[in-house]
Amino acid sequence: MLTGQIGLRRHSTGWVGKAIEWATRSHTHHVVVAVSETVCISAEPGGARYRLISDYPAMVWSRFGLTQTQRDLIRDAAAEYEGRPYNYAIYGPLLWQRITGRKVDGWVAQWLSKRPNENCSQLSDDIYTLAGFHLFPDIPELVTPGDFERLFESLDWL
Repeated sequence: MLTGQIGLRRHSTGWVGKAIEWATRSHTHHVVVAVSETVCISAEPGGARYRLISDYPAMVWSRFGLTQTQRDLIRDAAAEYEGRPYNYAIYGPLLWQRITGRKVDGWVAQWLSKRPNENCSQLSDDIYTLAGFHLFPDIPELVTPGDFERLFESLDWL
């Protein structure tokens, strides 16, 4: 079942996606969470919204062994984020991170994490956290698409 799983969109052909992949040192430029077998929630310009999973061909999906209760928690948590504005402010810190090799932390990370705005990886992590799952306990800073890719690699899903 896809409901509750996280999907990664990889190997962008567009310049924005390629820039995100470059900045996060990964091959992943977008992260979504499936809220049903056919619908996911996605943070994108215009805000967090529900989209058909078929809008994203060739997604790589997580394989968490979720119970129905856990799937319901994730679906319900996702509803809390619908309509949140897109987090354009993330692009500067991602560029800083790539150039310096240091994760953004301190007041900048705190400011970005407290804004209601969401980028795709932050949205996915926030949904899981609200549902009671802490996927990145060792990353106090901002979570990027590259962090999700590395998680998937560590679990042999890539």
